[in-house]
Amino acid sequence: MRIQTPVMTNVMKTFWQVSFCLVLLFCSAAIGHAQAWQARHGMTSAEYQSEFNNLTSQGYRLTYVSGYTVNNQERFAAIWEQKAGPAWVAHHGMTSAQYQSLFNQYTGQGYRLTLVNGYTVNDQDRYVAIWEQKAGPAWVAHHGMTSAQYQSAFNSYVRLGFRLIHVSGYAVRDQACYAAIWEKDSGPAWVARHGMTSAEYQSEFDNYVAQGFRLTHVSGYDVGGSDYYAAIWEKLSGPAWVARHRMTSGEYQAEFIDRFIQGYRLKEVNGYAFGLSARYAAIWEAGPSALTGKFCSNGKCFDLERFADNIETALKGNEVVKYGFEVRRGLSVIQRADGPKRTQADLPASDFTVFDRFNPASVGKTVTAVATLQLLSKENISIDDPIYPYLPTNWNIPNSIKTITFKEVLNHSSGLRNAVAGGYEYQHLKTLIESGINMQDKVSLYQNVNYALLRILVASLDGFNDWNNNPGPETCSRFMSYVNSEIFSPLGIYDVQYKPEANAPTLFYPYPTGNANGTAYGDWTNKPGSAGPHNSVHELTIFGAATFNGMLLSNSTVNALKQHGLGFGDYGEMPDGGHAWGKGGYFPASSNGGAELNSVIVSFDSGVTAMLVINGQVSAKTVLMDAYKAAFQ
Repeated sequence: MRIQTPVMTNVMKTFWQVSFCLVLLFCSAAIGHAQAWQARHGMTSAEYQSEFNNLTSQGYRLTYVSGYTVNNQERFAAIWEQKAGPAWVAHHGMTSAQYQSLFNQYTGQGYRLTLVNGYTVNDQDRYVAIWEQKAGPAWVAHHGMTSAQYQSAFNSYVRLGFRLIHVSGYAVRDQACYAAIWEKDSGPAWVARHGMTSAEYQSEFDNYVAQGFRLTHVSGYDVGGSDYYAAIWEKLSGPAWVARHRMTSGEYQAEFIDRFIQGYRLKEVNGYAFGLSARYAAIWEAGPSALTGKFCSNGKCFDLERFADNIETALKGNEVVKYGFEVRRGLSVIQRADGPKRTQADLPASDFTVFDRFNPASVGKTVTAVATLQLLSKENISIDDPIYPYLPTNWNIPNSIKTITFKEVLNHSSGLRNAVAGGYEYQHLKTLIESGINMQDKVSLYQNVNYALLRILVASLDGFNDWNNNPGPETCSRFMSYVNSEIFSPLGIYDVQYKPEANAPTLFYPYPTGNANGTAYGDWTNKPGSAGPHNSVHELTIFGAATFNGMLLSNSTVNALKQHGLGFGDYGEMPDGGHAWGKGGYFPASSNGGAELNSVIVSFDSGVTAMLVINGQVSAKTVLMDAYKAAFQ
């Protein structure tokens, strides 16, 4: 009997947070002309089955799946690829007896087992498996083996010329168990280890990678509250690859996005219980169309390393307290920082890194712009539609305000003026709107109140409508909640506050620092929108790349953003013929005790994304743009 369509018993897909739905959809889209692929994790059985049905109906094949538990609740992580191949079947949630029965059935029909992963629910072992109906070398598979049984089987099969191609570790009542597949086939040199602690696994990993081996498989598992690892390495060439283990859900999500942006594709993800939570081990390989830090265009050649060196050269020895930047293009990512996060005047003294959060000033407007554009798209509202239907219903709206469109607020041509508002809090914005505008002021003029007002519009577009009960803080809260759930969390960036971190936030100082205390530029939780989100250089670079890669906005919306200057401005034509799209931020020394901040985020048509922050009276935009242009030779 030839089974033409995939079969699956109870399956699942749950996102560990609702906010991750967007990510898990876009992260697995097609990469250039390569085969499309999809990845999901944290799925319940029902969610996994739903996602399985949905993707297989679109021509996807399940290529990897692992079962695990979170607080003893069944979860699944899986990868699908949209490609042709032989008939295949997959099952999950199987007891040992069910798995053995299906194993016998499918092998009798000419299927070969290509994957089996064990896990435990309520002290009972369960299995997920994939079979494919295809020819191949002799093979054997066993499950439910103790460590000693597995080692004995391993030794026996290796002596007979078999290679281990897959191993899954899991625990049943605090005893390590193994399921494995061997094939009698030739191939490159290989090694396998099991029962390794995290430290032992890292040591073996480093040892074999140094000898030219690449990790081809890893399985993490919890035994008695400690994590252990089984792995296979092969000495063979191939595309660039990276592997991580012991990642929390949040860390895995962040790593997933970072690698996706770089052009890697997920080859394997293994979820496993770790106490009451989950951990993940994963392997990525560079896709065939992944970019690098070097390219030639328009008769000139660019080097990302030269770009980074140019930035650093411009800043070294200059009158700056600190700086940090990240520049990236495809597989190449360069991060550099120098100077104090905090000085001896503000203990604990520490060095600044690209992972330390701070208020990037008006670079935060880009976050507000993306949130606004995302909501307009969701609600099928044009940027040319007027804003007044979405303003508080208890405000008095003059006719002049009814002429203002979303596009005009986003590109500072609304006619709204800072001086009229007198501030960025809710009551100030109410005064601003009820005062109306002069129609002759509807020209391009940068005014912070435009983006302060957008936070109220974001809250309104997101469904907030209680304008009579403390709407000031409530709209701020709704805005910040949306930004976290729909902009940052899908990118693996969590708990972004519009105020300094509670414990030892990054501070900015006058030059020279002397004994002066630093500043974090205040608390913006009651006036977010025009500035205020505390992010790191790395997080903002990820956000910038995701925005222009179509991960947060549709391609048509990104094109509109570029055409109309919606949150990012056109920084002009570059030596390769492409353009740069950027936004700068600035806290002046004159208003902050001599402590000046200059920041800039830029996305280039070449695929380069860059973020730079300077604590000093130096233009970040000038430094970065000059360095980029000089990186062409």
